[in-house]
Amino acid sequence: MSIFKNFLKYKKGFSGEFDVHPLEKPLMHDKVYEYHHKKAVLENEMLYDTETAKRIFADESSLEYISFGVSTQRVYFLTPNRHWFSAEERIETESGITDVGECRIQVTKTIFVYSNLRIEKTHRVKDLIGKNNYELYKKYFGEVEEA
Repeated sequence: MSIFKNFLKYKKGFSGEFDVHPLEKPLMHDKVYEYHHKKAVLENEMLYDTETAKRIFADESSLEYISFGVSTQRVYFLTPNRHWFSAEERIETESGITDVGECRIQVTKTIFVYSNLRIEKTHRVKDLIGKNNYELYKKYFGEVEEA
């Protein structure tokens, strides 16, 4: 037993346990994802919905950092009826630490907000995927002849 503990042991009101500084408590991590989907009836009078369509890829060249923890990019979707469309995806990340009993919990919340939907021509999607991801191109458009 250290001299300090021994001294405090006999001090009136000492419970036998030291208060732990919050930064000494174990840090647990939790991630939360929140989606704000968008539905729109576009030029061909069909409903396009980011929730029911499959998100296929993001156009990395459209990535913009708005501020710390906030970015936007154009993402491409394929509907169950095989129609291509894109949406602007805004991604916001916020984080905070809460002291909970014996530990601290760091919660990182990522919010995805979809907007500005537009119909995409198949040849444009082929061009984008073909230049950036051959495996994805094969999956949706088939094999191509080598040059």
